[in-house]
Amino acid sequence: MLRDEQRAQGGALFYHVAAAYVAVKAGGAGRRSAGFSLIELMVTIAVAAVLLAIAIPAFSNLMAQNELAVASNAARGALLAARQTAVMRGHPVSLCAGNPEAGCTGDWSAGEWLVFRDTNHDGQLGADETVLHQGRVPGAGRTVSIDGNGPLRTALIYMPMGHAERVSGAFGAGRLRLCVARDISPNARELVVSASGRVRLQHVELDGACPAL
Repeated sequence: MLRDEQRAQGGALFYHVAAAYVAVKAGGAGRRSAGFSLIELMVTIAVAAVLLAIAIPAFSNLMAQNELAVASNAARGALLAARQTAVMRGHPVSLCAGNPEAGCTGDWSAGEWLVFRDTNHDGQLGADETVLHQGRVPGAGRTVSIDGNGPLRTALIYMPMGHAERVSGAFGAGRLRLCVARDISPNARELVVSASGRVRLQHVELDGACPAL
């Protein structure tokens, strides 16, 4: 509703400024054929200011939506890579927030993720376990915030049959939320991991906020 009111106000202001500009041009057409008066210059500047006031927020929101989409696709790709690797290699593969140096931290704020062969099913990168994939979600910690629940707070373990488990062996259903704190709708996306290990993307409206899961 607020965005609609802002657009309406901006449109009305633009209409009045443009009308004044046309009136000034029409009144001065008979007096001379070239050049700008001070009034015409001021009206031109006012029109440009109104156009910028409308265009800049719209462009900024468009960029935020694009960054959210890119981050969501990257995070989904990490989950799919972990599941596919477990199926193809025939052994448990874990995905967690972290990096090869720190191991699994459970902290998604930096957007770093790690996929590794989890031989002992403990959700921790051991000295004898191999890092298979690693990466970072674009925009994380800058414009995009990330949070996870369930096994995504520690490690999500994919089994050779493709289903997801917790460290305890229980089903590994959980969610990974990517969010931008901007007045766009919807401003968040969630990657929902089912017990079967499949990943479903859903759009979530949080009214411009990014609360923790």
